[in-house]
Amino acid sequence: MFKNITSAFKVSIIYFIFSLLWIYYSDNAINFLVKDFQELQYLQTIKGWFFVTISSILLYILTRQFFINLQKEKDKLANANYILEKVIENAPVIIFWKDKNGVYQGANKQLLEIMNLKNKEELIGKKDSDFNISEKEDFVNDDLYVMTNKKPKLNYSETITTKNKDKRVLNSSKVPLFDNTGKVIGVLGVVQDITEQSNRQEQIKSQEQLLIQQSKLASMGEMIANIAHQWRQPLSVISMLATGIKLQKELKLSDEKSEIESLELINDNAQYLSKTIDDFKNFFKESTIKNKVYSDDIVKKTLKLILPRLKNRNIKIVENYENVEFNAYESELIQVFINIINNSIDALEEIEADKFIFIKTNKINNNLVIQIKDNAGGIREEIIDKIFEPYFTTKDEKQGTGIGLFMCNEIVVKHLKGKIFVVNESFEYLDKTYKGSLFTIELPLV
Repeated sequence: MFKNITSAFKVSIIYFIFSLLWIYYSDNAINFLVKDFQELQYLQTIKGWFFVTISSILLYILTRQFFINLQKEKDKLANANYILEKVIENAPVIIFWKDKNGVYQGANKQLLEIMNLKNKEELIGKKDSDFNISEKEDFVNDDLYVMTNKKPKLNYSETITTKNKDKRVLNSSKVPLFDNTGKVIGVLGVVQDITEQSNRQEQIKSQEQLLIQQSKLASMGEMIANIAHQWRQPLSVISMLATGIKLQKELKLSDEKSEIESLELINDNAQYLSKTIDDFKNFFKESTIKNKVYSDDIVKKTLKLILPRLKNRNIKIVENYENVEFNAYESELIQVFINIINNSIDALEEIEADKFIFIKTNKINNNLVIQIKDNAGGIREEIIDKIFEPYFTTKDEKQGTGIGLFMCNEIVVKHLKGKIFVVNESFEYLDKTYKGSLFTIELPLV
């Protein structure tokens, strides 16, 4: 713009100077050479025509390049506008812009398609309120927010229900449009239809939940055996107390105090049985909401579920806890612990000496760090990098499915946004040197 003004100013100055010089010197020359008035008048007319001719040629020379450059700029601008229109029209996203009153000023064909409109004439000059869209109030509120606050609203999810009642999921961004003075004159929207991606994510999530449940069901046989083992003693106590009350009644040796004591013991053991059932029921229940939990509670609940397995194999648990509060899917995290500890139990089957599983929890740099270690000799180096792969197992088909550790990785990494890894480690305990696998889980607390 300033370049064009400067060029026009130069042309004007040159023309002005040329005109002054021409008039001054030509008039002086004619007045000096010619004294006759009629001849002088004739020469002045010739001089005027000659000035017009020369000045026209000079103006042509001076302005020709200017108009050539101007045409080039116009061609460049037209070409840029053409390319911009093509980019907007063929962009793989929805693009539209509105004025400050929410009236559509332009859009690409992707918006017409999602709104089931035949052409842009059905859109331009109209507002969202003019269309039969259930979410139109949300769209208007978003526009007002962007223009009122003079700041963009980026990458937020919303939906649009089309004429055929098909609900589409959108990832939207809106930014305010300003004029040269900084005044808001409208809003620009860029929207991506992510319905397919959203559906795939839901399918993946459903498949993950199914695998988690399958992993739990895979250990159901062992869990049922654990329930039976935990129930054996309280059932024996209940049976003994009930039989004792019956005998005392038959022999007329009972008294109210002893009956009340026996009934209280029966109730205590019945409550224990009920609590055991609740523990297993909660474990098999699908987790959908993160709850506030404590690290030592999670470990204790885990050990309670597999305690008979540990006792039957004379495995000692060495505990070192720092009680840390955090948010987690409780039953899923318990499943992670059970899968890792069960792998250690299976590995310790071959050990005849002392059998240990070490469990340690502590807080390090806003992370809950859980370490589970055994003294079973470690994992073979050629397979240690594969143990978190799906369906990878070193056990026979009856003993393992190969999804236990894979689901541990899925739960920790995808659901809890943490890390899980394993190494072989040599260590000393009670003046003896052992070797085993060390599983480390890091869960962010923030």
